[in-house]
Amino acid sequence: MTRTLFLPSLVTIIILLSLTMMASAYSQNLNPQHSKLDTYLKTLDGNGKVMTAVYVSQYGKTLYEFYAGKASIEANVAISANTRFRIGSITKIFTSVLIMQLIEEDKLSLDTTLDTYYPDIPNAKRITIKHLLSHRSGIASFTDAPDFLGYMTKPQSRKQMEQRVGSTASLFKPGSKHQYSNSNYLLLGFIIETLYQKPYSEVISEKIATPLGLVNTYFGDSIEIEENEASSYRFADEWKRQPDSHMSVPHAAGAIVSSAKETNQFLSALFAGKLVSDTSLTAMKALEDGYGLGMFAAPFYGQAFMGHNGRIDGFVSATGHNEADGVTVTVLSNGVNYNFNDVLVAVLSSIYKRDFDIPDFSTKPVELSTQVMNKVVGSYSSDQLPLDISFRIEGKQLMTQATGQGAFPVTPYSDTEFRFDPAGIVIHFDPASLVDGKLNAFTLNQGGGKFQYKRKE
Repeated sequence: MTRTLFLPSLVTIIILLSLTMMASAYSQNLNPQHSKLDTYLKTLDGNGKVMTAVYVSQYGKTLYEFYAGKASIEANVAISANTRFRIGSITKIFTSVLIMQLIEEDKLSLDTTLDTYYPDIPNAKRITIKHLLSHRSGIASFTDAPDFLGYMTKPQSRKQMEQRVGSTASLFKPGSKHQYSNSNYLLLGFIIETLYQKPYSEVISEKIATPLGLVNTYFGDSIEIEENEASSYRFADEWKRQPDSHMSVPHAAGAIVSSAKETNQFLSALFAGKLVSDTSLTAMKALEDGYGLGMFAAPFYGQAFMGHNGRIDGFVSATGHNEADGVTVTVLSNGVNYNFNDVLVAVLSSIYKRDFDIPDFSTKPVELSTQVMNKVVGSYSSDQLPLDISFRIEGKQLMTQATGQGAFPVTPYSDTEFRFDPAGIVIHFDPASLVDGKLNAFTLNQGGGKFQYKRKE
């Protein structure tokens, strides 16, 4: 179980897929390739790769929706349009909206310093509300602390969480750089409660959910299958239920529960001016080191989406809005045994009529002798990526490692094909490159990209 439950971005094992922006024009009358995308998502579900809810809209009108997998495997309850998921760090957009509303009510400003509320936190006089919103405070994330796993499933008081945040040393001078920290949004949530004199859960209901008519969106509690709430899972030969974080721990950094449609409606409403002023929205969208105020940019070829993603327990989520054409995309999952980024690429490719492949899971892993695996052992470089990739054998396992990253195992599917499914990586060695018992070239396939590698001299 990872400590970082509310992730800032979807990072693959070898590369951070940036979905390079390219000059390209698309029709504003979009129509997803429904049948092919259905087949893609059904294939993933049928092979134990992803359980998911997908909802896509344009200017508030439904373009596409899809539901597959189980909200509860134990109770045999299928995921449906009304299934409620924990959405992790997408919560940060909600929290940012509440802060901007407080600013519009003249109860706060982006320049308000943290010492107004927490004078004992290191650098409190130099940390502003804007620093918290943009992760430039220098406050360490409580999810990175060694004791986090010991209490994450247990109820915590506000005072306990405040003490944890306040007891850590500052990591850097406030404003000097960006470093994602869940502590920033935990403190913002407590400031919201202080100014409204109400629990964060009530403020979410009064300021966002009720005005927008969202009935499936709220501050989470213990998971109740009878209330259409999904449990989360990880795959290890079969789907296994994950422990549930107690929502007093993530709080304003990641405690919102919602359906795919309502998460989509929330983000669409934000960009439609229904929650904050144009001035506030402009401030939220302004990027510094790639992150705005509760949102970041996610380009897809000629399109530019703004939104957030999240991960908590076994839940993984992403939502984004494209101002150029009014498209909002939301993908929520309670079980992922695949590269989630590839799922997002397929959904977006369907919307914008780009080609994408249906994965083939018919082939099965094979066992290779050390002699055969030795053919690929060595270091390789590419003219397309600034990362060298090396292969080595540990015991009976072939291990792969990219520059500056940890090693991970790859599974052989033939003498020349190796995969790492959690990151959607497929490596094909060129049989024609065999010289003196060594394979000298391979193609790395990931996220729709193909990258050529050659053995280093």
